[in-house]
Amino acid sequence: MSRTLTELATASIQSLLDRLAAPATPPAEYKHIMYQLGFEHGKALRDKLEGKSVGIACTVEDADFLVQGIIEGLRGSVSSISVACFWNKRFPGDETRNIPDTAPIQRKYSEPTIKSVDSLIVAKSIISGACVVKTNLTHLIRESNPSMIYVVAPVMFTNAKSNLEKEFASDITRRFAYYYFAQDDQKSADNNVIPGIGGNVYQRLGFEDQDDKNHYTPELVINRRRNLSSGKSTPLSHA
Repeated sequence: MSRTLTELATASIQSLLDRLAAPATPPAEYKHIMYQLGFEHGKALRDKLEGKSVGIACTVEDADFLVQGIIEGLRGSVSSISVACFWNKRFPGDETRNIPDTAPIQRKYSEPTIKSVDSLIVAKSIISGACVVKTNLTHLIRESNPSMIYVVAPVMFTNAKSNLEKEFASDITRRFAYYYFAQDDQKSADNNVIPGIGGNVYQRLGFEDQDDKNHYTPELVINRRRNLSSGKSTPLSHA
């Protein structure tokens, strides 16, 4: 087992990653660590995204923690932020029969302005097989044409990039840029990356399973939807 750290992984970020992977870290602390890592990602992207309209695509479990941190980290830099949140249900494939994992969208929240953003951030707590990212990104690029696509995660599995890029044409993949803090190269018997983010993200965040998390509506979505329906600017829509 080996972990490779990127140049973005400062000593404080390494400490956060270690606490994230620790089995004893309770859900409340785990959520806050995810928020902190998101904030660090936002800060790392500030210069690249200064003055741009930015879309952020995420899954339901990451919205209130990792993604809220990214939004706060970008505050004061970008011209606007739009959000798309997806509720995916993942079904395992069968490698022996060459059947890939799938992650169909069960439900979505998508702000109209995400169709016209300059840059798109696809955020995930960990990118392992990349099927969730592939599904959600495929959906978004049917409706939008961002000049850059930032694939953002605290941790990536070693072959996640190649798994993702083989699903898209070269005119899409040439826009990809990856921002992550650590890359791991081993999985456990139950297919969790080691050390990764400490196991199953749903359970680490306090959900029972993926069906439980798919019944959850993030506060980020509730607040932004409320403001859109009332005609107000969404929170941090102008960061």
